[in-house]
Amino acid sequence: MNQQIDWLLDSMLVELGRQPGAPVPEGTIRGGRALVIVGEAGTGKSRILRRTFQTRPEFCGFGIDGSGSPLLSVVAPSPFTLGALGNEIVRCLGYQGRREIKPSQVWGVVRALMKENGIRILHIDEGQHGAEIISTSMLQEMENTLKRLMQESDWQTWLILSGCPTLARFCQSDESMMRRVRVLRFERLRFPDHAEAVKGIVRSIARLCPNIEHEVILTDEFAARLLHAALHQFGTLVEYVQDAIAECLTASASSLSPVHFADVYTIRTGEPAEDLNPFIARDWETITVERALHDEGADTTREASSRLKPQTRKGARK
Repeated sequence: MNQQIDWLLDSMLVELGRQPGAPVPEGTIRGGRALVIVGEAGTGKSRILRRTFQTRPEFCGFGIDGSGSPLLSVVAPSPFTLGALGNEIVRCLGYQGRREIKPSQVWGVVRALMKENGIRILHIDEGQHGAEIISTSMLQEMENTLKRLMQESDWQTWLILSGCPTLARFCQSDESMMRRVRVLRFERLRFPDHAEAVKGIVRSIARLCPNIEHEVILTDEFAARLLHAALHQFGTLVEYVQDAIAECLTASASSLSPVHFADVYTIRTGEPAEDLNPFIARDWETITVERALHDEGADTTREASSRLKPQTRKGARK
């Protein structure tokens, strides 16, 4: 991720000839760049991006009004239209009008407010609304509008777009823009390739609670079970670890165990059967986690399950 952000920022220095936010030197106007970050839901795009935005010194003050950060991040509204997106951006830039600006006028206001606020980098996260954005006609409209932002003569904009894999089509049919766009794909984690990385994730999060022992569970088998339960998705895996630690703390246990993860699985899916829980079942590799997550029966019990503590399993609490 940081390598691709470096590419984006380096291109700004080349185009502008100085630090982000500075006026564009005469004769150097060639347009901004776009970094497109794609991956299935749960692969951790939003989590890693947020962490990157908060820790990179170039984005110092990110998310704080009046901080001077050159980066603005917005989530695409639903239902999605370019007019709605434009109005969401201007609201984030301080527009307080009672009425929404007309779609034919709002992007002119976007450009003016981005310049006024010193915003050079615009991040748009499609959120959960990818199906609304990726239709051929909508994507083309979005391309045309955002390309104009990138090529604006008096205030060029650099883009970071994050969303589902089909967003990788952005500007790929425009030869004049293809060289300005890079695509970063978030792939699912694999076992055994990422077994050590999974252990490292558990270790780094668990170390935030120094009174909890966790090393005993860091085996290859546990890493494989955790990957299977998390559908091999980074973001979902991190959520499992955080929630399992919360279960451990709630139970006043001194050691993090697979049972804490099993309880989280029960809460997330509404599946109470131990032989269908990948953290404790003997034949865990045969369990279809996707079915548990999307089963109608599980959906109807999930709310109740989240309010009720799973039954304590033998040997679970010490």
